[in-house]
Parts: sequence; structure tokens; C-alpha cells
Amino acid sequence: MKKAIIVLGTAAMLLTMGGVASASPSTPPAVVQDTPELHYTVTFTPANPGQIQAYDQTVPLSTGSSYFMSGSSWVILSGSNVVSLSGNKATMIAVGTAQVKAFKANGDVLGIYTFVVSV
Repeated sequence: MKKAIIVLGTAAMLLTMGGVASASPSTPPAVVQDTPELHYTVTFTPANPGQIQAYDQTVPLSTGSSYFMSGSSWVILSGSNVVSLSGNKATMIAVGTAQVKAFKANGDVLGIYTFVVSV
């Protein structure tokens, strides 16, 4: 019985090694194509229009570009698949529309940033 187990174990090991040795060569990685140039429009709508002016800004970018916002803290209201937040930096990650609410240090609402990312 021990001979049968040793033979089976050896045969399995040889098949495993043979399979590794006869593996087809790896294919080269796919060529990464350039992504089309994207544009994003940033619109800031202040909570108190008399104190801060609203503005629109259109900027050419590539995916991964960032926009630095005013304020003390920020919350994504919609479009978490379009922008990601890290502190006051909004990074564009996809095409679409996102809104981010900005707050002052005292907790009052500063305003809302609207990001429209398009091709």
C-alpha cells in the first residue's frame, strides 16, 4: 500500500512539474491607449451670495487631475463615482456630474461646488 501512495504522489508531482515546464510563454501586456482629453467645469454657488461671488471655470484635464477647493471641510453630495476627495482636493475619476458641499471652520455652509466632467 505504501508503494502505491508513493507512486501516486510522485506521478502527481511529475504532472505538476510538467505542466509548469510546458506552460505557454506569457503574452505581452496590452498596450494602454491614450485616454481622450476630458474637460471639467467647476461651478461654485455660495451659501451667502452677497459675501462670495459665484463663478464658472472650464479647464482641460486628464483623468486624475485635481481641483483645490476653499473651505474647512467637504462632503460629496452626489457623484462619488465622478470625484474623490482628499482634504480640499477633488480628483476627477470619471465622466459625469458631482456636487461637493464646502463648510467654513465654524461649521456654516460656505457653498456648493458642482463638477461637470465631459469628453
